[in-house]
Amino acid sequence: MRYSVKIFALLLLIASVSGCTFTDAEMPDDFALVFSWNTGALPPKYRYDYIITIGPGEQGEFDFIPGYGDDKDPNRWTTPFDVAHADLQAIFTYFQDNGFLNKKWEGGVERVGGSGSAIILTAFGKDHFIPSISTLEGADLRKVEDAHSFIRTFVPDAIWEEMEARQQAFETSQLD
Repeated sequence: MRYSVKIFALLLLIASVSGCTFTDAEMPDDFALVFSWNTGALPPKYRYDYIITIGPGEQGEFDFIPGYGDDKDPNRWTTPFDVAHADLQAIFTYFQDNGFLNKKWEGGVERVGGSGSAIILTAFGKDHFIPSISTLEGADLRKVEDAHSFIRTFVPDAIWEEMEARQQAFETSQLD
């Protein structure tokens, strides 16, 4: 019996030590994300999309599309921004720690008319698709909305201000 207690204690110690030394996977070189968001079904002058691309590497891009524009729309605006390595690591850690890299999403029926979104995370050679907020409910909806807010914080304020000014100018230029 005494021998069993010592073995149990030794196994417990090994398990706790190995648990303490476990580290999360390093951020892969291919880590990147694409986050798209749109206002949903609104009259063209009030509708817009934006796409935030971060990575791979210390780079980002913000793409703003007013109305129901397309690739050739003269009102479309794209601008690059820098992403510090520490911020890139923080983004990877956030999505890894919150289970986005291995979650199986339960998509529901898409709500028509509301804002839409998508996130594609690339890591370890695999794309991970996070569905639109228009198809999620409950805890999954809150989790993805929190991720949206988190991603937006890495876009410089000056870009958001420019986007708002461009949207105002677009609305003013459109006929009622």
